[in-house]
Amino acid sequence: MTAFWLIVATMLLGALACVVPPLLRVPAHERGHAVSSRHAALAGLLIALVPASALTLYMRIGDPAALAIQTAPMPSTGEHADAPASMEAAVSRLAARLRADPNDAQGWAMLARSYMVLDRPGDATQAYQRAVALNPRDAELLADYADAMASANGGDLNDATLKVIDAALALDADQPKALALAASAAFDRRDYASAIQFWERLSKVPDLAPQIAQQAQRNIDETRALAAKVSVPSVEVRVRLSPELEKRVRPTDTVFVYALADDGSRMPLAVQRLSANQLPASVRLDDSMSMTPSRRLSNFARISIEARVSAAGNARPATGDLTGSSGPVSSKEAGVIDVTIADVVR
Repeated sequence: MTAFWLIVATMLLGALACVVPPLLRVPAHERGHAVSSRHAALAGLLIALVPASALTLYMRIGDPAALAIQTAPMPSTGEHADAPASMEAAVSRLAARLRADPNDAQGWAMLARSYMVLDRPGDATQAYQRAVALNPRDAELLADYADAMASANGGDLNDATLKVIDAALALDADQPKALALAASAAFDRRDYASAIQFWERLSKVPDLAPQIAQQAQRNIDETRALAAKVSVPSVEVRVRLSPELEKRVRPTDTVFVYALADDGSRMPLAVQRLSANQLPASVRLDDSMSMTPSRRLSNFARISIEARVSAAGNARPATGDLTGSSGPVSSKEAGVIDVTIADVVR
């Protein structure tokens, strides 16, 4: 039974590993702000509550299947059961069992969470990949997978990770971790409008823990204050999909929203990337998103805003993509620029 409770402890730590890291992952430009301490406070609260809640639930309903993890008795070495070597041994036994039974999606997910506890995000990512391949329509599993991918990349929420986050939200628009990760990614790229939208959605998730809802609201307030201090030329764009084309779009399709100069060049002055399930959406384009210092929004008086849906996620337009344009507008124009995606690239 010692080994069993070791596994229980590992699973509890795994659950915490799935919840706490997004709260503690603070962007470099945010460090030192009050939000960092609040993230840490909420993480501490979860560390206290999750094990107690999980233990209470287990004592009420039990989970005999967890004993299947233990395929051999723990060696009597005289060491404490919670020693790192013992944890590694328990996880190794689980990995060995999965090699013999590779179609156990729940087992792969358990192994992935155990690897996260052991600070092995690379191994966790591979285990989550196996679990997702067996159970691709589990939004929570996809969100955990995205978190492991980010951890394996030093906290970088890259395009591959964003695709997994988008897939999770396409399955469950209220998946809390996926919303938190999407907000963090938007904040990191200084797309404060999108970050606020994701945090607003997170704060409204049904049955969300009050502490998390309060933290989301604090993030919203502080991001709005930060955005107000950032004085860079920008345009606000409202993008929607024509009703006639809605059936041609999958929730995970990529949407590019970008500004073009009126000089005939197709090099974007600023670009944002969304997923189709976010439409309709409000997007902010500004000078911080320019590809070259010599071509910024502020350098051109007349621009056009275009939006394109790409099923393949390619930056270059392709036949079958869906597109829309604002036509020429003033870059200094007040108000919101509307773009409707209503045409098909031939």
